[in-house]
Amino acid sequence: MSQAYQFTIENEKGRLDKVLVELLPDKTRSHVQQWIKEGDVLVNNASAKPNYQVQPGDAITITEPELVPLDVQAENIPLDIVYEDKDVVVVNKPQGLV
Repeated sequence: MSQAYQFTIENEKGRLDKVLVELLPDKTRSHVQQWIKEGDVLVNNASAKPNYQVQPGDAITITEPELVPLDVQAENIPLDIVYEDKDVVVVNKPQGLV
């Protein structure tokens, strides 16, 4: 489920991306910049760039995109385990694997 945020700028100053990270401390700047780039962040009902300087009275709307579940299947491959304990596993990676 996607999340929506609405803010009205009062005393905050600076770049849009930095101000949003301050307002949403659980979000990273790279996430915020991606939302801005993809048009998920509107300032006064218009898209803006990450370096937009926010002004008092600016109305900011963010529609956080919904996460798309990945369809990843586990692959059964033999592993050469060199060492293993309750905290660490050391695996010998064969040549050619990334």
